Amino acid sequence: MDALKDLREVMACPCLRIRRASRHITQLYDHVLAEAGLTANQFGLLAYLFGAAASDRGGLSIGSLAEQAGVDPTTLNRNLKPLKGEGLVADAPDAADSRVRVVSITKKGQAVLQKAFPLWRKARKDVERALGAPELSKLNELLDLAASEVRRLGEDRAG
Repeated sequence: MDALKDLREVMACPCLRIRRASRHITQLYDHVLAEAGLTANQFGLLAYLFGAAASDRGGLSIGSLAEQAGVDPTTLNRNLKPLKGEGLVADAPDAADSRVRVVSITKKGQAVLQKAFPLWRKARKDVERALGAPELSKLNELLDLAASEVRRLGEDRAG
């Protein structure tokens, strides 16, 4: 009987539910963005770098981009390889500290991102249509809250 109770608790686990929903949503975005030759992850990285370029920072350090994307630097480097190979991003040593690598979006990357924006909007509309606009807004708020609070909890435990 305890095993059945344990199983019910596991099936209610927020981690498992978030991962399942994330996989389905990511698959939808990947399918739509494939027309631009991007995955959802690549689109996000290009968007972060485009934002940095638009704000006159030019690029982002590996550490800063990894933090924004919510991945560790090793994973980020692996994710950047295909973008670098396609000439969509470039990296160079930071002018102030040559030990720090700064990643920036190239003109080609900006062109691909511009092609991808309407596709991304379509995928977003699909998700909004599936959930409803108010529910999607609430979900985004909850996910932001979860990310900040769980991160803080992890930092408290590590520190």
